[in-house]
Amino acid sequence: MMKRMHLALAISWVLVAGTTTVSLTAQISLEATGSLSADTVGQGDVFELYVEIAVPSGSVVYFPDTVPSAFGLESFREVDWESEAFGDGGILTLIYPLIAFQIGLVPVPGLDVFIGPATGIEGPSFHTGSVIGEWSGIAADSGLAVLERVPVARQAVWIASPIQPGDISAGLEPRLPSDVLGANWDWLSLVLIVSLSTVLLVAMTPMVRKLLTERGSKEALLDASLGPDPSLVRWQAALDELDRIFSLGLHLNEEVEEFYGRSSRAVRTYVEGLDVAWGPSFTSSELMLQLGRGVNGSFLNLYGSMDVAEVVKFGRLRPDADSAESDWRALRNWVEKSRSREP
Repeated sequence: MMKRMHLALAISWVLVAGTTTVSLTAQISLEATGSLSADTVGQGDVFELYVEIAVPSGSVVYFPDTVPSAFGLESFREVDWESEAFGDGGILTLIYPLIAFQIGLVPVPGLDVFIGPATGIEGPSFHTGSVIGEWSGIAADSGLAVLERVPVARQAVWIASPIQPGDISAGLEPRLPSDVLGANWDWLSLVLIVSLSTVLLVAMTPMVRKLLTERGSKEALLDASLGPDPSLVRWQAALDELDRIFSLGLHLNEEVEEFYGRSSRAVRTYVEGLDVAWGPSFTSSELMLQLGRGVNGSFLNLYGSMDVAEVVKFGRLRPDADSAESDWRALRNWVEKSRSREP
């Protein structure tokens, strides 16, 4: 009886040991090894991070498309992968192209790979029924608990400066002008560039002329649509009105009061348009004081004629035809000269 108990205990220990060995074997098989294509690269050069994973048969493997960005280093493009048979599974190799800009020792971030059973999962397949899963599907995978995380350790690479210590000690200087403009040029390429530039210039000249002509036409139409200068219209209207009043011959037909009234009113209308402050609330004398002496040299004649017009309109003064014509001409001369010296 005791022998049977010892035998059963020994068998149980063997089974437990065997189970532990299988578990350890499974754990060892799910390891990822990271390595770099070079320990030292030049600034701005592309190098690779290699990740090798032993994948059991019938597994799904999830891995990120790019390596997480770090200070002075980032992924150059998305990951590529390749595989080969190994035992009853395969070796999956991930290739991450990287580029670094920071000079000195630059850390390459680690990453995580997830492996689980490939039951009902579709994707690119490799040896013994294993597939590549979509990295974005990990978060939505309801069976995430059955996946095993396989970490890839962080690496480090030395980024060398393009300027060597010898260059610094020798002194950095610009290249000679002959390196830019000299016999080292590719003359065939230069002739080709000049020829193509000439052809392009000749081809574009008519187009540029057409564009300039159309632009000039549009500007002319725009100026026409805006209409004439309002000040010019107001000035010409005042002259036309004075000429029309004179052509009526009122001062010749003993209608001197009407002649002076219409002439002074035409001048007042013109002056009121020069400044919004010079409104009709001013008398002619007040308006002349507001107008001042700064408009043109014929102001004294204007002031005298406008003053006579007030006396004629509100008093008994009745000048003869020659005097009335002289006052009218003073008004018209002032309006005509005011165009060049408006305030």
